Amino acid sequence: MAKKWKLSKDPLYRGDRVNGVAPPTHGANPSLVRHILYLEGHGRETPYLSCTESNDIAAIFSGKNGKVYQTSVSTWKPNGVSHRSRKELLALLKGKGNGKAEWSSAFEVMRANQYVEEHQEHLADFADLPDQPAVDQATKTIFGITT
Repeated sequence: MAKKWKLSKDPLYRGDRVNGVAPPTHGANPSLVRHILYLEGHGRETPYLSCTESNDIAAIFSGKNGKVYQTSVSTWKPNGVSHRSRKELLALLKGKGNGKAEWSSAFEVMRANQYVEEHQEHLADFADLPDQPAVDQATKTIFGITT
């Protein structure tokens, strides 16, 4: 059985491009289902960054030309970034969804729930930051990018 992830001790991982984590978009559509199901594809505007408890899963998302980045949730709040835990996401993704997970299709909500479970997903939520420069800086800071 896999070790249970602990907020206070364990890192999260993100697979992304080799030259840094692509920042989310200030003011983007906050739908959790839209984000998790990757609707509108690569490069879509979203206020979230997906992270996983598993380095191996992050490596899949980084692809052969990308990189896996590590972060600690403890760095998020001081930088204005909220943590949407896997447990929270799974609770919202039931039926036709609740809150920011509300969606017209119960089937698509169910698929999003399955993806969160399968990918051990957590979200870094940048929606409370005041503007795009703040989002860009917080992204660099929480992933330890110095350039």
